[in-house]
Amino acid sequence: MKGFLTILTCILCQTTFGQFGIIADKDGFVNVRNSPGISNNIIDTLTNGQIVFCLEAEGEWRPIDYDLSRQNKSGYIHKSRVKFIEDFDKITYNNLTDSTITFKKDSIRLIVTKIKFTPKNNKLQYHKGDASKNEMSFLEKINGKEIWGTDGNVPKKQYGQFTLTLGKDKIRLQTDNLFEPNLDYTTVNIDTSNRTIYISAMNSDGAGGYAVLWIIENGKFKQRITTIPF
Repeated sequence: MKGFLTILTCILCQTTFGQFGIIADKDGFVNVRNSPGISNNIIDTLTNGQIVFCLEAEGEWRPIDYDLSRQNKSGYIHKSRVKFIEDFDKITYNNLTDSTITFKKDSIRLIVTKIKFTPKNNKLQYHKGDASKNEMSFLEKINGKEIWGTDGNVPKKQYGQFTLTLGKDKIRLQTDNLFEPNLDYTTVNIDTSNRTIYISAMNSDGAGGYAVLWIIENGKFKQRITTIPF
Protein backbone atom coordinates (compact mmCIF):
# COMPACT_ATOMS: atom_id res chain seq x y z
CA MET A 1 0.00 0.00 0.00
CA LYS A 2 2.83 2.38 0.88
CA GLY A 3 4.50 1.68 -2.48
CA PHE A 4 1.28 2.41 -4.33
CA LEU A 5 0.84 5.71 -2.50
CA THR A 6 4.41 6.72 -3.28
CA ILE A 7 3.93 6.01 -7.00
CA LEU A 8 0.60 7.87 -7.00
CA THR A 9 2.15 10.87 -5.25
CA CYS A 10 5.00 11.03 -7.79
CA ILE A 11 2.55 10.88 -10.69
CA LEU A 12 0.46 13.67 -9.19
CA CYS A 13 3.58 15.73 -8.55
CA GLN A 14 4.76 15.40 -12.16
CA THR A 15 1.27 16.15 -13.51
CA THR A 16 1.01 19.29 -11.40
CA PHE A 17 4.52 20.66 -11.77
CA GLY A 18 5.96 19.21 -14.98
CA GLN A 19 9.37 17.71 -15.55
CA PHE A 20 12.85 18.34 -16.89
CA GLY A 21 13.64 17.52 -20.51
CA ILE A 22 16.41 17.83 -23.09
CA ILE A 23 16.03 19.35 -26.52
CA ALA A 24 16.49 16.54 -29.07
CA ASP A 25 15.71 17.43 -32.70
CA LYS A 26 16.95 15.74 -35.87
CA ASP A 27 17.86 19.20 -37.23
CA GLY A 28 20.00 20.01 -34.17
CA PHE A 29 17.76 22.82 -32.95
CA VAL A 30 14.13 23.66 -32.25
CA ASN A 31 12.15 26.87 -32.64
CA VAL A 32 10.37 28.27 -29.61
CA ARG A 33 7.04 29.91 -30.42
CA ASN A 34 4.98 32.41 -28.47
CA SER A 35 1.90 30.16 -28.57
CA PRO A 36 1.09 26.62 -29.74
CA GLY A 37 0.94 26.23 -33.51
CA ILE A 38 3.39 26.02 -36.43
CA SER A 39 2.25 29.37 -37.84
CA ASN A 40 2.81 31.35 -34.63
CA ASN A 41 5.75 33.68 -34.04
CA ILE A 42 9.22 32.26 -33.37
CA ILE A 43 10.63 33.94 -30.28
CA ASP A 44 13.81 31.90 -29.76
CA THR A 45 15.86 28.92 -30.93
CA LEU A 46 17.23 26.20 -28.66
CA THR A 47 20.00 23.78 -29.63
CA ASN A 48 20.13 20.07 -28.89
CA GLY A 49 21.18 19.21 -25.36
CA GLN A 50 19.70 22.30 -23.72
CA ILE A 51 17.75 21.59 -20.55
CA VAL A 52 14.17 22.84 -20.37
CA PHE A 53 11.33 22.42 -17.90
CA CYS A 54 8.20 21.05 -19.55
CA LEU A 55 4.64 21.59 -18.43
CA GLU A 56 1.57 19.59 -19.42
CA ALA A 57 1.12 19.24 -23.19
CA GLU A 58 -1.50 21.27 -25.03
CA GLY A 59 -2.37 19.03 -27.94
CA GLU A 60 0.79 18.55 -30.05
CA TRP A 61 2.57 21.39 -28.26
CA ARG A 62 4.24 21.63 -24.91
CA PRO A 63 4.78 24.81 -22.89
CA ILE A 64 8.36 25.06 -21.61
CA ASP A 65 10.49 27.21 -19.35
CA TYR A 66 14.12 27.66 -20.39
CA ASP A 67 17.16 29.74 -19.37
CA LEU A 68 16.03 28.38 -16.04
CA SER A 69 16.18 30.78 -13.10
CA ARG A 70 13.65 32.75 -11.09
CA GLN A 71 12.88 34.73 -14.26
CA ASN A 72 12.35 31.89 -16.69
CA LYS A 73 11.90 32.48 -20.37
CA SER A 74 8.81 30.66 -21.63
CA GLY A 75 7.34 29.49 -24.91
CA TYR A 76 6.06 26.48 -26.83
CA ILE A 77 7.79 23.69 -28.74
CA HIS A 78 6.40 20.66 -30.55
CA LYS A 79 6.21 17.78 -28.09
CA SER A 80 8.30 15.51 -30.36
CA ARG A 81 11.34 17.81 -29.98
CA VAL A 82 12.09 17.03 -26.35
CA LYS A 83 13.28 13.91 -24.50
CA PHE A 84 12.31 13.66 -20.85
CA ILE A 85 14.94 12.95 -18.23
CA GLU A 86 12.64 10.29 -16.79
CA ASP A 87 12.79 8.36 -20.10
CA PHE A 88 16.42 7.42 -19.49
CA ASP A 89 17.26 4.29 -17.48
CA LYS A 90 16.11 4.68 -13.91
CA ILE A 91 17.83 3.65 -10.71
CA THR A 92 15.19 2.84 -8.10
CA TYR A 93 15.85 3.54 -4.45
CA ASN A 94 16.61 0.59 -2.19
CA ASN A 95 16.08 2.39 1.11
CA LEU A 96 13.77 5.24 2.12
CA THR A 97 13.10 6.66 5.59
CA ASP A 98 11.90 10.03 6.85
CA SER A 99 15.48 11.31 6.80
CA THR A 100 17.42 9.19 4.28
CA ILE A 101 17.09 7.82 0.76
CA THR A 102 19.64 5.55 -0.90
CA PHE A 103 20.00 4.52 -4.55
CA LYS A 104 22.35 1.77 -5.67
CA LYS A 105 23.09 0.04 -8.96
CA ASP A 106 26.37 -1.66 -9.86
CA SER A 107 29.16 0.82 -8.99
CA ILE A 108 26.77 3.76 -8.60
CA ARG A 109 25.51 4.76 -5.17
CA LEU A 110 23.70 7.89 -4.02
CA ILE A 111 22.99 8.74 -0.39
CA VAL A 112 20.77 11.74 0.41
CA THR A 113 19.77 12.85 3.89
CA LYS A 114 17.80 15.73 5.32
CA ILE A 115 18.45 17.34 8.68
CA LYS A 116 16.97 20.02 10.88
CA PHE A 117 17.77 23.61 9.92
CA THR A 118 19.28 25.51 12.85
CA PRO A 119 18.83 29.29 12.48
CA LYS A 120 21.49 30.19 15.06
CA ASN A 121 24.14 28.43 12.97
CA ASN A 122 23.32 30.50 9.89
CA LYS A 123 23.20 34.15 8.89
CA LEU A 124 19.61 35.19 8.15
CA GLN A 125 18.99 38.30 6.08
CA TYR A 126 15.50 39.84 6.12
CA HIS A 127 13.79 42.23 3.76
CA LYS A 128 12.15 44.92 5.86
CA GLY A 129 8.67 45.76 4.72
CA ASP A 130 7.31 49.30 4.65
CA ALA A 131 4.72 49.45 7.42
CA SER A 132 3.10 52.51 5.85
CA LYS A 133 2.29 50.37 2.81
CA ASN A 134 1.26 47.34 4.87
CA GLU A 135 4.30 45.44 3.60
CA MET A 136 5.44 42.42 5.57
CA SER A 137 9.05 41.64 6.40
CA PHE A 138 10.33 38.32 5.06
CA LEU A 139 13.43 36.17 5.02
CA GLU A 140 15.33 37.08 1.85
CA LYS A 141 18.70 35.31 2.04
CA ILE A 142 20.54 32.74 4.12
CA ASN A 143 24.33 33.02 4.35
CA GLY A 144 24.20 35.63 1.59
CA LYS A 145 22.43 33.37 -0.93
CA GLU A 146 18.93 33.24 -2.35
CA ILE A 147 16.56 30.77 -0.73
CA TRP A 148 14.89 27.86 -2.44
CA GLY A 149 12.07 26.02 -0.67
CA THR A 150 10.26 28.58 1.46
CA ASP A 151 8.03 31.55 0.81
CA GLY A 152 9.86 33.99 3.04
CA ASN A 153 9.75 31.82 6.15
CA VAL A 154 12.59 30.28 8.14
CA PRO A 155 13.21 26.75 6.80
CA LYS A 156 12.60 23.74 8.99
CA LYS A 157 14.71 21.24 7.04
CA GLN A 158 17.77 21.28 4.80
CA TYR A 159 19.89 18.74 2.97
CA GLY A 160 22.50 16.94 5.02
CA GLN A 161 24.61 14.42 3.12
CA PHE A 162 24.28 14.38 -0.66
CA THR A 163 27.02 12.12 -1.94
CA LEU A 164 27.26 10.26 -5.24
CA THR A 165 29.78 7.41 -5.34
CA LEU A 166 31.04 6.17 -8.70
CA GLY A 167 33.29 3.21 -8.08
CA LYS A 168 36.05 4.57 -5.84
CA ASP A 169 35.26 8.22 -6.56
CA LYS A 170 32.96 10.34 -4.40
CA ILE A 171 31.19 13.47 -5.65
CA ARG A 172 29.54 15.81 -3.13
CA LEU A 173 26.79 17.71 -4.87
CA GLN A 174 25.84 21.34 -4.20
CA THR A 175 22.88 21.77 -1.84
CA ASP A 176 23.90 24.82 0.19
CA ASN A 177 20.84 27.04 -0.47
CA LEU A 178 18.23 24.30 -1.04
CA PHE A 179 15.68 23.80 1.73
CA GLU A 180 12.64 21.66 2.62
CA PRO A 181 13.80 18.60 0.64
CA ASN A 182 11.23 15.92 -0.21
CA LEU A 183 13.27 12.75 -0.40
CA ASP A 184 10.48 10.67 -1.92
CA TYR A 185 10.35 13.05 -4.92
CA THR A 186 14.02 12.34 -5.73
CA THR A 187 14.86 10.39 -8.89
CA VAL A 188 18.05 9.13 -10.55
CA ASN A 189 18.30 8.50 -14.29
CA ILE A 190 21.23 7.48 -16.49
CA ASP A 191 21.90 8.29 -20.13
CA THR A 192 24.37 5.46 -20.72
CA SER A 193 25.19 6.46 -24.29
CA ASN A 194 26.44 9.86 -23.13
CA ARG A 195 27.76 8.71 -19.73
CA THR A 196 25.51 11.18 -17.95
CA ILE A 197 23.69 10.84 -14.64
CA TYR A 198 20.70 13.05 -13.84
CA ILE A 199 19.47 13.49 -10.27
CA SER A 200 16.27 15.45 -9.88
CA ALA A 201 13.99 16.46 -7.02
CA MET A 202 10.77 18.36 -6.38
CA ASN A 203 10.96 20.18 -3.06
CA SER A 204 8.65 22.47 -1.12
CA ASP A 205 7.39 23.69 2.24
CA GLY A 206 3.93 23.90 0.67
CA ALA A 207 4.28 27.38 -0.84
CA GLY A 208 7.89 27.68 -1.97
CA GLY A 209 7.98 24.83 -4.45
CA TYR A 210 10.99 24.34 -6.72
CA ALA A 211 12.53 21.73 -9.00
CA VAL A 212 16.24 20.96 -9.02
CA LEU A 213 18.41 18.93 -11.39
CA TRP A 214 22.03 17.86 -10.89
CA ILE A 215 23.95 16.76 -13.97
CA ILE A 216 27.03 14.52 -13.70
CA GLU A 217 28.85 13.90 -16.97
CA ASN A 218 31.78 11.52 -17.50
CA GLY A 219 32.14 11.09 -13.75
CA LYS A 220 32.35 14.85 -13.07
CA PHE A 221 29.76 17.25 -11.69
CA LYS A 222 28.72 19.50 -14.56
CA GLN A 223 25.78 21.67 -13.52
CA ARG A 224 22.95 22.27 -11.07
CA ILE A 225 19.72 23.77 -12.36
CA THR A 226 17.08 25.12 -9.99
CA THR A 227 13.76 26.51 -11.14
CA ILE A 228 10.25 27.36 -10.01
CA PRO A 229 8.03 24.75 -11.70
CA PHE A 230 5.04 26.87 -12.63
